[in-house]
Amino acid sequence: MKQGRAGAATAVDPVHFRHVVGHLASGVTVVTTAAEEKHYGMTASSVTSLSAEPPMMLACINNAVPTADAVSRSGKYVVNILGEDQGELAQQFSIASDDKFRNVASHRGVLGLPMLSDALAHIECEVSEKVVGGSHSIFIGRVVSATAGDGQPLTYFRGGYGRFEFVRDDEVYRQARQQVLSRVYQADQVIVLEDLATQLGVEKSAAFYALTRLYADGLVGRDPERGYVITAFDLGTSDQTFDARLAIELGVIDLAIGRVSASELAALRDRFERMAALLVGDRFVDFHDYLDANYAFHEQLVALARNPLLTATFGGLSIKSVMTRSFGSTPVTSQRFIDVQRQLTEAFERADAADARQAARDYCESAKQRVREILAHTGGRI
Repeated sequence: MKQGRAGAATAVDPVHFRHVVGHLASGVTVVTTAAEEKHYGMTASSVTSLSAEPPMMLACINNAVPTADAVSRSGKYVVNILGEDQGELAQQFSIASDDKFRNVASHRGVLGLPMLSDALAHIECEVSEKVVGGSHSIFIGRVVSATAGDGQPLTYFRGGYGRFEFVRDDEVYRQARQQVLSRVYQADQVIVLEDLATQLGVEKSAAFYALTRLYADGLVGRDPERGYVITAFDLGTSDQTFDARLAIELGVIDLAIGRVSASELAALRDRFERMAALLVGDRFVDFHDYLDANYAFHEQLVALARNPLLTATFGGLSIKSVMTRSFGSTPVTSQRFIDVQRQLTEAFERADAADARQAARDYCESAKQRVREILAHTGGRI
């Protein structure tokens, strides 16, 4: 292959360059920080992970934007990854304003910075290096905390917001998940990719996507010899998971009660109210929305300890998988779950450690008992 002399290439027109790189889909984030008690934030797509060991992030910010100077002064920032339905939020933070946080739920993270409560994921960073390149500053950050919920990310592609290509197959995934939850397949049964595609009337690529999502949910496993198999769920799995969550939350109570800020309590209360609205009269209004709201509530509770290791341990419990396999098998539930989680929220608001511990234990026992009732109708396994 021939190569021209250095400097011989024709200069690329900036307008044409923007058009070409616009074909590269980017995740949409809002970078937030605080300096001198003032909150700053801006929409950014030039954000990426730099390394996994150690965890490092890179954020590129225009020097003309106040957020760039604020990050330089504070030495820390948060990457709030937006979900597919948060295009308006991205727009709000992309326009110059003295009050970008108006009507936006937020809470303080481990670093004491504002985090957008409804974002899909949060990554808190301490700046380890700043590099100035042209009109922008590149902030290389050491990750001190990372949390994520379920959902699809918002992306930016050719001048507009959109969703990842795989989102079109979400309906296929939901159909496959419902079949697993309704026990069309038995525990330890093999799911053949071609058979699943034929049964659902879709292409194999869509069926494969559904299986990978089910695997991430913990609803199916991957056997090296047999392929995808239905994961067995029993009382032991349930008890161990809920007991582990209880142990974490009791530790959080000891660490956090009486030391929680007003904004953190407000974020906890907000997440509780969102969850409570989805369980009414002993029935789920929408189980999957409730599941997400329940996880967000307990994730916020654990975050009150401001301990990244506790937050990471909580994230590895597969709570959503356990709740999906058990509670998700029927729309009927108990208002008791909301009542006891309200007690837990109010105990934090009163800084009453004894009541908080009791509420946490009661919630754990209620969850375990409900799983026992469900398993009693399925022979002890789902």
